[in-house]
Order: sequence, then structure tokens, then C-alpha cells
Amino acid sequence: MRSFAFILLIIPIFILIDLYAYKGLRKVLSCKKPQLKSWFFWLWWAFSLVMVLGVLAFYFKYTGNPGQEDLVRQIMKYNGIFLLQFTVKFVYVFFELLRDLIWLLQKIIKQFQPQPSKLPKSESRREFIRKVGIIASIIPFIGIIHGIAWGRFNFTVHSKKIYFPNLPMSFNGLRVVQLSDAHLGSLNGHRDKIEEVIDQVNQLNPDLIMFTGDMVNNFSYEMSGWVPIWKKLKARYGKFAILGNHDYGGYSKWPSPQAKKKNLQEIIRQEKEMGFHVLLNAHQKIEKNGESIVIAGVENWGTPPFPQYGKLEKALEGIPKDDFTLLLSHDPDHWTRKIIPDNRTDLTLSGHTHGFQMGIEIGNFKISPGQLRYKQWAGLYQKGSQYLYVNRGLGYLAFPGRVGIWPEITLLELFRG
Repeated sequence: MRSFAFILLIIPIFILIDLYAYKGLRKVLSCKKPQLKSWFFWLWWAFSLVMVLGVLAFYFKYTGNPGQEDLVRQIMKYNGIFLLQFTVKFVYVFFELLRDLIWLLQKIIKQFQPQPSKLPKSESRREFIRKVGIIASIIPFIGIIHGIAWGRFNFTVHSKKIYFPNLPMSFNGLRVVQLSDAHLGSLNGHRDKIEEVIDQVNQLNPDLIMFTGDMVNNFSYEMSGWVPIWKKLKARYGKFAILGNHDYGGYSKWPSPQAKKKNLQEIIRQEKEMGFHVLLNAHQKIEKNGESIVIAGVENWGTPPFPQYGKLEKALEGIPKDDFTLLLSHDPDHWTRKIIPDNRTDLTLSGHTHGFQMGIEIGNFKISPGQLRYKQWAGLYQKGSQYLYVNRGLGYLAFPGRVGIWPEITLLELFRG
């Protein structure tokens, strides 16, 4: 959030898109009353100025120090407004640019192939493209408004059945519920929504509940008042949790390394109070009828700049190779880079991506900006005999909404086969 280079990049891009969008929309009003055009001019540029000043104001106001949670929530609301107007303009500009490219192409062709003017027909086609752009820009407007008002609380259960040749028969049909990326600092004021999630999870009658990291945005006090709510989660064989990149407080300024360490210890303490077994590069066996499975968990391991505290060797130390092993690892990049080559785990559960909180998902078809960054960004993946499930996240961060990629409760049913 404190990258000034990013600020220097986004503001000129925003201004250029603003100029281009204004150019086209001004033409739409060219036949209207001059007073209407004047009002449009002042309202357009006043709003644009407010957007630019907002970026600068929040940049200089946010320090990253503890105690700025109200400011962070204000920034997220501002981000929602900024993304809304930016996306609408961006979609419209795409059609405006297409219109101008067609005009330019026609000019070039005309230079080399003189022919009678067809300007009225060509102009009509270009104006049609401009009007299509206006209509098309309404779609993201509605989508983002919907995502902020409703989508972020559209908690959706994703169910999958997975078959393993080495799953002990005593655990055949094991019901595993996964939650991830709660970001409780963003959800304050919406405790009733999470209580609904707790009820949903308990109704699934889980054998195991797994939380795969990012309980908070940065600070342990974001968990204040949440412990009694999360403590209501019930699972036959227990609840397990790991840490995510945000839990380490690496996106904040600390007066000392000791203060940062104390913050992390307090997060772990409260997760334990919620009833979770917090696995820090460790594992635990679950036994039934003389058979067992292993639940292992690593600390966060991600591609830089994300921290690499995870120690897979330590987490799996002493586990016989033939034992069925379920691993919790926050960042799905870990699966690709380390877990697959290691080849000692049967199922890995990750989160981290949030599905980028935006995309299109219909049945088995899904698309999101997230796939530009992550090979595995949402849902179930397989490589040989190893599986990965990436949870789309429960909460939200930076943008206070979900568009097409809804917050997720995962139910995995494991079978011998």
C-alpha cells in the first residue's frame, strides 16, 4: 500500500483513461443543450479530481502502524468506489478505442484505394460502436455494486469427492471442511454473517475442520470478540489451523522485532483458544480402529515477496511414506515448487488467492485475473497421485466485495478407491 512507484503509475493511467472516456462521451452530448454539456464537464472533472486526491490522501495518511483499522476500512470503501468508476470507464474506453481504430483504418485504406465517400454509413457504424460501449460499461457497474452489497456475503459451499488408493478404510467417507482467509479485520461489523457461516459448517457434520491461514489482516487485536464465535465450530476428530502471510504482521510497521513477534504469538494463542490445533511445521496423527492418517501443517511458504517460513521436511519428519498424509499450506505456489517434487503428501489444502475476488464462474467454467498470477487459484487440481484444493477464501481484502467469485466453504469427502 506504501509503494509510491505504484501511485506514480496508476494516476497517469487513470487520467489518460479519463481523458479518452470524456472525449467520447462529450461527443454523445454534442447535440444536447450547451448547459448540459457544461454541467457534465464540471461534474466529470470534479469527481475525477476527488478520485486522484483520494489516492494521494490515503497514501500519505496510512502509515502501516497499529491502530489504523478504521482507516483501512475507509481505504477499502474508497477502493470500491475507485474500482467501480475505473472499470466502467475502462470498458467504455475499449469500445471508444475500437471506434477510433476503425476510423483510422478507413482513412488509411481511403488513401490507397480512392472511392466514393461512404462517410454517413461509416460514421453511423462508429456511433453504433460507441453506444455499444456505453451499454457494455453498465454490466461491470451492476456487477461491482452487486459484489459489494451482496456478493461478499454469498457464502457458497463447494463439494468434491476424492478417491485415494491408500486411504485407510476406517476413514472411508471422511468429511473435511476447509475455511481460509477470514481477514477478520475486514469483517468487523458483520459478525452475524460469520455466525451464519459457523451454522452452515456445523450442519455439514464435518469430521475435520481445516483453516488454511490469514485469520487477520495484520494485527492480533482484529480477533477481539471473535473467539466465542469460532469456538462454536465442531468437528468429530478436531480442528486444525496454519498461518498465512498476513498473520505474521509483515504489512505493518512495528516499534521493535519483539512487538511483531508478540503480535504473532497472540494470534496463535487466540486460534488455540478457538479450539484449533495450530500446526507450525508439525504434524499430528489421527487414529481410528487401529488405523491412522496424518494431518501436517507448514508455516507460510510463498514465491517472493511472500515470506518463506515453511519447512516441509520438518513438518513431515518421521512420517512413513505409505501413510495417508493431508497437508495444510497457505500458498498454492508451495504445492508446485516444493510439495509435488517431495511426493510425500496425498492431499494439500491451500488458500491465499481469494480467487482474486473477481471473475466468472459457471459450473466447471471459471475465469479470473487470478490465473494470470497463479497456476492453481481456485478449486481442485491433480498431479499424478497428489491433489491440491485451493479455497476461494471466506473474507475479503483491499476491495470490499466479491464479483462472480463467492466466499467459500469447502466440503471434501475422501474415499478409498
